[in-house]
Amino acid sequence: MPPLKIRYKIGADCFNAANAASGEKLSRDDIEAAFQRMAEYKASLQASGDIAGLGDKLKSFAEREAERTKIAAALQRRHAALNILVRDRLDQAVTGYINAGMSPKKALLAVLEGTQKGVEGGRNSVNALNGAYEARYLGGMLGEMQADAPHLIKALRDPRLDADIMREMAELKEGGKSGITGNKDAQYVAKMFAKYAELSRTDLNRLGASIGKLDGWAGAQTHDDMKLIAAGKESWVASVLPKLDLAKTFPDIGSVKDAEEALAGIYDTLITGFPNKPTPKEMWQRVNPANLAKSLGKSRVLHFRDADSALAYRDEFGYGNTVSGMVAHLRQAAKVAANMEALGPNPEVMYGSLVDGLNRSIKENPNLSAAEKKKQMKGLTIDGGALRDALDISTGLITRPVNTTMAKIGSDIRAVQSMSKLGAAVWSSMTDTVTGGLASQFRGSGFFKGFVNQVDGVMRGRPKGEQAEISYLLGEGFDGLIGHIVSPAAAVDGPVGRLSKLQETFFRWNGLSWWTDIQRAAAGRMISSEMGMRAKTAFNDLPANYKHVLGLHNITEAKWEAIRKAEFREVSGKSYVTPDRIRELPDEALAGLGKDAAKARHDLEMSVLRFFADETSYGVIETDARSRRTSTLGTRPGTLAGEGIRFIMQFKGFPIAFAQRAIGRSAVGFRNGAKWDQGVHIGTMIAGMTMAGYAAMTMKDLTKGYWPPRDPTDVKTWAQAFVQGGAAGIYGDFLLGRVNRFGSGLAETAMGPAFGMAFDAGDMIMKARDAGLSSDEEVKLADWINFTTQNTPFANLYWTRPVLDFLFLNSMREVASPGFQRKVEAKRRSQYGQQNVMPKSLQPFN
Repeated sequence: MPPLKIRYKIGADCFNAANAASGEKLSRDDIEAAFQRMAEYKASLQASGDIAGLGDKLKSFAEREAERTKIAAALQRRHAALNILVRDRLDQAVTGYINAGMSPKKALLAVLEGTQKGVEGGRNSVNALNGAYEARYLGGMLGEMQADAPHLIKALRDPRLDADIMREMAELKEGGKSGITGNKDAQYVAKMFAKYAELSRTDLNRLGASIGKLDGWAGAQTHDDMKLIAAGKESWVASVLPKLDLAKTFPDIGSVKDAEEALAGIYDTLITGFPNKPTPKEMWQRVNPANLAKSLGKSRVLHFRDADSALAYRDEFGYGNTVSGMVAHLRQAAKVAANMEALGPNPEVMYGSLVDGLNRSIKENPNLSAAEKKKQMKGLTIDGGALRDALDISTGLITRPVNTTMAKIGSDIRAVQSMSKLGAAVWSSMTDTVTGGLASQFRGSGFFKGFVNQVDGVMRGRPKGEQAEISYLLGEGFDGLIGHIVSPAAAVDGPVGRLSKLQETFFRWNGLSWWTDIQRAAAGRMISSEMGMRAKTAFNDLPANYKHVLGLHNITEAKWEAIRKAEFREVSGKSYVTPDRIRELPDEALAGLGKDAAKARHDLEMSVLRFFADETSYGVIETDARSRRTSTLGTRPGTLAGEGIRFIMQFKGFPIAFAQRAIGRSAVGFRNGAKWDQGVHIGTMIAGMTMAGYAAMTMKDLTKGYWPPRDPTDVKTWAQAFVQGGAAGIYGDFLLGRVNRFGSGLAETAMGPAFGMAFDAGDMIMKARDAGLSSDEEVKLADWINFTTQNTPFANLYWTRPVLDFLFLNSMREVASPGFQRKVEAKRRSQYGQQNVMPKSLQPFN
């Protein structure tokens, strides 16, 4: 066991002098900790022999430590005050959920994930707040760029512009030479990036962090561990050392040799994910949950001399580009801000205290029997189980690989399966038009209005002009666009980079990126204009269903009346509520929301953005925190269990999210006394999803070359449409058919496509081994053709597959099984009454 560190003690005189210097604002522990760091620094200098000017070095170090200690003490007091406010709000929310009939465990999960139950504030979750902060940062930035310089949205894809942006960002400092590149576009984008990075920094500091402003910061640096491994530690250190600003990176290191040793340690940390010094746990010290706010205040690890040095490092050892780095930075800031706003500066400790408090109140409740206490306390722990999983998903821990290599291999295999199986996924996504209508119906605006709006969005394509600006400000309609912008920067010199770029290309070519962007943009604008139209009505006169939805998002009467005072955007006769207009509200309009107008304005903006983000996710369903918990079971990538469950759950995210969001809201989300509305909603959902399934089947048949549509008077047709539409989800694949809606069999549906592929390959290997024993044990050419076409990326795109079939696949099938095409045609005629739309003269086997 390593020797335990002896705590540094100071005498009364030293303590009194330090206490007086601090204005008596520091505790003895704070002062002794500062003296401890001073003693350790002195010992390190003496051990290295770097004792020249020792007094000046110690004085400089002491001054920095004094300032850090004062800041830390002030931050600690501020955290205590923030935690009191946060805890009071959380206690009220959890108590409200329990009083509404939720179990203690589900009430705690609702804090992080939200709940489908129609309870006050039930959608006011960390997950929804994360979407709101992403809209505030990324949506705000893109919306502003769309208004000022729309040509730049797509121009961000240019690598030369990207490099100039980094150079311009590096000059945004005192004495910097803004405009150094001579590129006005790069200068503008650099200022936009710096503006929103600063917005995220000030937001986090308001929530309890202490992040200093770093002038000339050119964005987050990336590290490709595969490139680092290929170079080796010594080569990496030798290459990076001359590129660094050593004074900023290692302010307390006195020699180049010390810097090299420190870089060697950083190399180990980047490769393994662990520091190469003993952890507190290894030294038998108590390990507390990380204080998120304090960790944000730590200085950045590597500071480069200038932008060109940073660019050279990224080319040699990193990946991505300036745009992708800024997007990742703002998304991470959004996640952290959401957790800190909802749970305080130390989310894990706060959530744990909630759990402990609830356990104690149950245990001490005299009105509960022992059996009931045991039942209610089951699962109330963050040491494991659902609460631990939900917290890890909320904070992002669930995405951090334990073993990077294993995680990348697993991710790559799943990427290949996605590109092999989802070629016609855009047709399966036709259900988005229906879920948009269902969400509109739930809010009291009618199914038909929402459905028409979603169809209209498809017909119009990507939004343009002010419509695009509004969509971006709402945080919608740009995910696929951003993917296209950053894809050229993928590290194409390795398999991981090539697959990343190929996936972006694949989902663009199969139409899914385009489809999802326009559907979410249309849904977001509909929700915004719906609020603008409703804002003409006082809160108490609102339709009951809409008032109920506002309550789910904790938009109170006072907030609603403040929203009504905003100057809405007027476009094509519609009024849109947008966050920029909320930010422009005068102080007097916010009088009913508290004395602090700035805080009230921010809270109102986040309430509106949270409402838009969450309601849009009902209109265009995607996996959320709740469905991710179900599909990962709390496991992390890069572990045997984590990779196994991710293989099994591939392609099941949508059915899970649909079951939890659409079906869950229909079942338990309605207000009391709305049984008729609930029944109509459920009936509309079943009918609408089935109709969408029929449309998807028709389009898939047409892309295969078969027409007319299947007989709408046949019960079997509607049973198949019911499954295809997703109304029965993944469960219908077992109940009503031998293949799922992606064309896969029972094994693939249950075990995932990767395992299905492995089973098929194993089956053919076994047949090859036993060839000659019987005719049934032969590997036929048809088996190889089917296996290859089902597992080759891009081969099953809805527009490439018919071409491949016509050019050579049908010929190969005919060779493998003479009469194959005629059999297929006969089966189509007998089962569905369909004919091949290709002229007879072009059908080689007819």
